[in-house]
Amino acid sequence: MKVGFSSLFSNLLWLWTLLIVPVAFCCPGIFYPLKPYIKPLLGTVILAMGMTLKLEDFKPIIERPKLVLVGLLSQYTVMPILGLIIGLIFFKGLPKDFIAGQVLTGSCPTGVVSNVYNFLTGANVALSISLSAVNTFVSPVLTPVLTGILVSKIVHVDVLKLFIDMIQVTLIPVLIGIGINYYLSDKIEKIKPILPVYSTIVVVLIVGFVVAVGHKRILSLPINAVFALVLASAFHLLLGYWLGYLMADFFKVKEREKITISIETAMQNSGLATVLALSQWGAVAALPAVTYSVVQNLIGPFVCLFFKRRV
Repeated sequence: MKVGFSSLFSNLLWLWTLLIVPVAFCCPGIFYPLKPYIKPLLGTVILAMGMTLKLEDFKPIIERPKLVLVGLLSQYTVMPILGLIIGLIFFKGLPKDFIAGQVLTGSCPTGVVSNVYNFLTGANVALSISLSAVNTFVSPVLTPVLTGILVSKIVHVDVLKLFIDMIQVTLIPVLIGIGINYYLSDKIEKIKPILPVYSTIVVVLIVGFVVAVGHKRILSLPINAVFALVLASAFHLLLGYWLGYLMADFFKVKEREKITISIETAMQNSGLATVLALSQWGAVAALPAVTYSVVQNLIGPFVCLFFKRRV
């Protein structure tokens, strides 16, 4: 696994996001035509992830099932519950959609960029890829159920709609991607280097669309709402790293794998969370996911340096 231009471009997702936001505010009209294509575009990103997966990537599931189970337990307990607690603390007096968006962000599967971060850290990349793959398969059930349980008393949650959205934009595309990679592996190998670049561009376009659609509502928000969004994401991310590490430590996992599980726990698929929140509640609910995307890609490299010393 080499980190070349495509990985560096993907690691700068925070920068591209920061650049696209003012463009979306100033020229929202250029993003409106994307509306019917938002879900299909995200589906192609998940398809691209599936095209990078091979059957051998699933070997750690059979060889070391304990590590995968600990990683899944950490992902789907730590992050959703943290999302609710942090949302209730930081978004008091602000739109309730913020809480829903923060919980949904925490309930989504891990982000693909976590594989790169694990590589840069020197952690267990094979375990990281396996966790990302398994996450994609279980998330269509766990993400809607956890979101419904945690925020249904705060905002209305259409669990069935959320489940169908997850099937359409995650499970089906990733299965197709794995199939394509299996039967056309030689041809796919040639285009793999551009897949992270394509995925990054799509996520940035989705962010631009969210900001464009909700720009009037966003501009009407008080300045303290912006600070609350940033602080909520920062605490959500850093506590996710810490509690993910502690969860793995509790189950007597070795240091290298503890770090892998920590990174997999904290790094969320914010692009998926953005699209799901937009579909479920609207642009304002998607803002926590957009903010999380920027924050995790700003803080992530520094966490990698910290963990690298431990590895």
